[in-house]
Amino acid sequence: MTRDDRLMRLSRDHHHALVLALRVQRELPAADESAASALLADAVRFWSTGLQPHIEVENEALLARLAAHGDEGLAHAGRLQREHRELDEAITAVRNGGSAHDRRAALTRFGSLLGGHIRWEERELFDWMQGHFTAQEMDEAGELFGARLPAVPVVCPTPQTL
Repeated sequence: MTRDDRLMRLSRDHHHALVLALRVQRELPAADESAASALLADAVRFWSTGLQPHIEVENEALLARLAAHGDEGLAHAGRLQREHRELDEAITAVRNGGSAHDRRAALTRFGSLLGGHIRWEERELFDWMQGHFTAQEMDEAGELFGARLPAVPVVCPTPQTL
């Protein structure tokens, strides 16, 4: 399904979130302590500047609108809220984990959760919304995305951009 223009701002953020998820998957297993620390720092910084504001506006714009669409909408709202909470818990463990091993494990979990969550939103949730939300609901959500998110997405740092 073609992505509705009112959701494109979120999809652009999702692209950068997938970059981070792929970096964790590809770089972390072979990373020495210095490279792992740099990747951990990139993840925490990207969370604070890009993902956390994105999640906050998604919650504000989507949870009640989804829940207003009966059982199926409630199920989507519940999953959205649960996965956002799991991501927050995982990045908190990355920040506050005790040993280097614990922080690596937390980052691995965070990367896996992030990739799965973004794919679900793009492949299932957004398609469902486009088929069930009214034009007014899409307009209102799109207005919140435009008002609360920066015009240009926060870019996930990559080794080439550092």
